[in-house]
Amino acid sequence: MIDKLSFLKGGADGGAVSPDEERLMQLFQNRAGLKKAYADLKDEFHLLRDRLKQQEGATIRVQEQLDALGDLLGDPKTGFGALVFFQLRTLWKTCHQQLSTFAADLTRQQEAREVAKHKTDAETAKSARLSDVDQRLQGAAGEADLQRRHLADAQSEIGRLTAFWHYFKRRRRQKSLELLRSQVVAADAAVGDLHAERSAIERESAPEFPGISLAARRNINLAIISFAELLCESVDAYGLAARAKEAVARRVHEMSFGARAECEGYMQRVQQAQAAVANQKQITVALKVKLDRLRATCEYRNNADTVPTADSLAPAPAPAAADAGLGTMAKPPAPATWNVLAEDYWDLYTLLLR
Repeated sequence: MIDKLSFLKGGADGGAVSPDEERLMQLFQNRAGLKKAYADLKDEFHLLRDRLKQQEGATIRVQEQLDALGDLLGDPKTGFGALVFFQLRTLWKTCHQQLSTFAADLTRQQEAREVAKHKTDAETAKSARLSDVDQRLQGAAGEADLQRRHLADAQSEIGRLTAFWHYFKRRRRQKSLELLRSQVVAADAAVGDLHAERSAIERESAPEFPGISLAARRNINLAIISFAELLCESVDAYGLAARAKEAVARRVHEMSFGARAECEGYMQRVQQAQAAVANQKQITVALKVKLDRLRATCEYRNNADTVPTADSLAPAPAPAAADAGLGTMAKPPAPATWNVLAEDYWDLYTLLLR
């Protein structure tokens, strides 16, 4: 063993390493690298195997759910109830999409207005700064011209003092020339500094838009909440607001909608509610009434919060309607007791601006 490793001693003493010894060292290094690569691959293999087992378990659970759903739909007693369940979920999704579109439109419009105002304000401020610099530059240029004239007048006066009796007077004037020259240099430097300041202002890029203002975000959130209440009123006119919320919070086998005739009545009302939600037109007046009410009652946890507290938003009573048969016309809604913010109707919280 000592003889086999003697090349290490020779290398340490500065002796030349033979090609065989160099290849042996390379083999040892390669072996260590291969062992590390093998260990990494082994860890990755175990990780992928665990993920595969998890995916297989998820696939089995989904298949079991599909089988259970198939059995539910295949049973005449429960099949119609399952159809109502999923139609209510679709109604909830439609309301959420309507609310999401409304929120996106409001946010886009407000952002466009504030971006335009931010740009105008930045340009106005920049123009004011440039105007101020121009005024100071004009004054500095006039002062520099005046100082140069004073210097030129003094030099002309010295040039006329040629007689020998002007000797002392000429010396006094020449001493004053240094002060005049320094004043000219200072005036020219001031003009140069102002030119540089003006160029720097002109090169400045517009400041980055800081985002929608706090007051605007609060107004948008209140408008979203108001529209969510209008959607609740439209859906609850068919007696489906609470049922739709229940459908998204529970599983299909946990809900019952009665016999086939009752389920068909539910499905008719769901279709009517879908049409009412999809055709939300001329809501400006009703939305403004709700928005004014929310502005008067809403409270915030702190000065920086944009979402009002749910307790401060009192539920609004729903308008009365004439009674009608099940599945034909809108049934008379009872006074609304929901709080769309507290109960998170139509997944409202996901749309509010922070």
